[in-house]
Amino acid sequence: MAGCSTTIAPCDHPKSREIHSLGGADHHLASAGGSQTSSRGGSRGSSAGRAAGRGRSRVPLKVPSIELRSPAEIELLRAAGSLAALALVAAQRACVAGATTRDVDAAAHQVIRDGRGEALFVAYRGAAGNRPAYPSATCISVNEELVHGVPGPRIIRDGDLVSIDVGVRLDGWCADSATTVCVGTVDPKHRALLACAQAMLNHAIRASVPGRRWSSIARELEQIAGDAGFAVAVDFVGHGIGRELHEPPQVPCSAYRSFVEHADFTLRPGMVLAIEPMVVAEKPLRTIGGELASPACTLAADEWTVIVDSGAVSCHFEHTVVVTREGAEVLTRADRAQIDLVSNLPDECAVDVRRVG
Repeated sequence: MAGCSTTIAPCDHPKSREIHSLGGADHHLASAGGSQTSSRGGSRGSSAGRAAGRGRSRVPLKVPSIELRSPAEIELLRAAGSLAALALVAAQRACVAGATTRDVDAAAHQVIRDGRGEALFVAYRGAAGNRPAYPSATCISVNEELVHGVPGPRIIRDGDLVSIDVGVRLDGWCADSATTVCVGTVDPKHRALLACAQAMLNHAIRASVPGRRWSSIARELEQIAGDAGFAVAVDFVGHGIGRELHEPPQVPCSAYRSFVEHADFTLRPGMVLAIEPMVVAEKPLRTIGGELASPACTLAADEWTVIVDSGAVSCHFEHTVVVTREGAEVLTRADRAQIDLVSNLPDECAVDVRRVG
């Protein structure tokens, strides 16, 4: 599930920029340093925030420590990541014209059950526990639905862009992955949008080497989207992941000022991050202050689905990665033998799920 800034109403969504406390005295910790605010500044109120009537105050918070995972822990995260990848493969296979988004969700959920895993999104109520229980194993967002789409009776049609987001817990460890599927004959401009988001994710993975500040990578991601003529969903961010789905740090795809000043961090071996660019087929705009503006969105009546106000299509890609001494390694991938276990899988689906770099 994708994170949202505190200017968007569902800030206690599973991937929000809220700070989550970490437990476990046996874990190695890396300090991000500085302080953090729980608001992007208040002046950038979103339509989603106005629709839900909720906002957040600018209360300074201490940046939490970022956990560094041991080799044994990384192997457990890799197993969870493999199961998430297989669930995403099954969802892609089910994502065809005429199917419903509920059908796609059911395919992914069955793989998670068969793998003795837990679907992380089911019954999630937000960090504060005051939101409607999320009803499904996946988030499935079609066309103008940016993220957090609730699966249901919506029929998938030829030409649709369908974003599928899967979260898994296996043996106490979490993984998170997302992809966007082109259904049938898709507008070439929409394919270009997907290529842009994929390029952003691939670049972020390649650039995630020890010693780099995340803000420098985020600036490069902004540039990739801007050069392609598309808008980054600035109000939604990636996150750390481990024992819980959402752990520090925030992992944005835009170097907005409050992040750079208060929440930036240096990559270190053992950090595990869910990196997830979300891109909208709108012209990128900047605020009066020069920051990249996030596309205006509205929260649907289900209190989860985020819809782009302009009706522009969007896409979402995500991998869980671990930073090593040599660079980043993707954990949410499955090998050919594992993928073959998902019956009747078209080859093109396997390629999409496994593609990195």
